[in-house]
Amino acid sequence: MPQRPEDVLVTGAAHLLAGKYFQLAAFVMLIYDHFLTFPQEIERIWTTRFSGATFLFLLNRYITPLQFIIIIHAFHDPIWSKEVCDNFVVFEGASTVVMVAVCEREFTQELSAELSANSCPPEVIMILRVYALYNRSNVVLTFLLLLWIAQISVSAVGLRTGFAVPLPPELTGCILTGSSSTFSLVWVSPLVTDTCIFALTLWRTREYISRSGSAPTLHLFVRDGVLYFLVIFMANLLNTLLFFLAPDDLRAIGASFSQLITALMVSRLVLNLRSNPTSEEDDRSVSYNVRFVGTGKDTVSTIWARTLGDLGEDVEGAGNYTEEVQREEYPMRRLQ
Repeated sequence: MPQRPEDVLVTGAAHLLAGKYFQLAAFVMLIYDHFLTFPQEIERIWTTRFSGATFLFLLNRYITPLQFIIIIHAFHDPIWSKEVCDNFVVFEGASTVVMVAVCEREFTQELSAELSANSCPPEVIMILRVYALYNRSNVVLTFLLLLWIAQISVSAVGLRTGFAVPLPPELTGCILTGSSSTFSLVWVSPLVTDTCIFALTLWRTREYISRSGSAPTLHLFVRDGVLYFLVIFMANLLNTLLFFLAPDDLRAIGASFSQLITALMVSRLVLNLRSNPTSEEDDRSVSYNVRFVGTGKDTVSTIWARTLGDLGEDVEGAGNYTEEVQREEYPMRRLQ
């Protein structure tokens, strides 16, 4: 039995109100977390040496709320006509694709390029972490960059199928959604990227921890990686399920939450890794136990210094120290 027009209007109004409440709640969550972590930001970001990674952090930290002020305005301003709204949602998708091209060009020039977490996926920060963790491995970096570019391309294809939610004249809201299954790629593709990054992180830190026995910074590295993966994975999975199971006007209700919780988690992750080690012994333990001895590529992957500092940018080598360790170990082996 078809619904009466008044019932359709009531249902649409209820769904629209739920979407607005959900978006406002997610935005308040982000702003509240900013207030909670602002003292740590002053201590660990503003008082340290400014670098490309610092700029990356600040873009993720502050561009997100500025972007959502515009989006929230579009959600509530009755002046926005259907034509303006249609152009606005097209601009959202087009600006993402344009920024992707800019980011790819910058990223090929410098790993710590000035990237926005809203236009470029926050996986960039995670990629730099894994790059540092794998001792500046070009193979790992190439694999993750290809995966990252594939995610951007697939997400851009999904965004092209989006459109503004059609609303009755009595209702106000400019909301991006999609009806094609291709639109779900916006959330499915990050699931694949995050899973690969998480697996690589676990595999590498497993080797470090098994060698060191006790390395608090590496345990922090694993803990934050697990928390980040679980939270972001669940947020993207929620969006994917909502797209296939929820009514048409609620399919993208969790999109704002997913982006905001991602920005929040990335900020928390960087602030945690920028914290000081619990003691000098912890610092020495971490710095020592990430060294590789007797390999074809003898380098020191100064994980604690670089991930807390530049998130993988310009990871330094220390061949002299490695050679000294080798000279000390080989005589011991001959004596045995």
